[in-house]
Amino acid sequence: MTPPNMIENDMTAPTTPPSPDAFRTAMRAVVGQVSVITLGQMGARTGLTLTSATALSTEPPMMIACINRSASAHGHLALGAPLGWQVLGADHQPVADLFAGRGGAQGEARFAGADWHCVQGAHLLVGAPLACAAVIEDLIDRATHTIVIARLTSLQCAPNAGALAYQNGAYLPLRGQ
Repeated sequence: MTPPNMIENDMTAPTTPPSPDAFRTAMRAVVGQVSVITLGQMGARTGLTLTSATALSTEPPMMIACINRSASAHGHLALGAPLGWQVLGADHQPVADLFAGRGGAQGEARFAGADWHCVQGAHLLVGAPLACAAVIEDLIDRATHTIVIARLTSLQCAPNAGALAYQNGAYLPLRGQ
């Protein structure tokens, strides 16, 4: 009998890792919070939409994100650079689409149609449930992505903005209470 804190090995389980396509398909079923990362200075601003950004620690306040090295904004990542992290609200699907490059938007064009302000060099979305200015402290390359670790320098909240989630290739706006 296996003790309750031990996992019993299943000798009938497959011994090969999942294929990238199988893993990608499985991850599509996982509900993710939609965030936008902003990078760069005025005239050279850019950013991207992702579901792989979250809090890393509260003491000190830090965040972590995984960014595909093929993303057009990847070249703007640099140690010590300002970064804006916004967790999107229920009404921010147009922002998510622009920063995902839908419709061909690139660079500065991704900021169109929404209110932004600059805090400590980071571009933050007005009305986002959470918008944080941060400074990039570490960049770690793993497989196809760069892991970004940033220390928060400022945060703003709009608690009644709801949330924007993503699952199975579709946005799920969640209204606040």
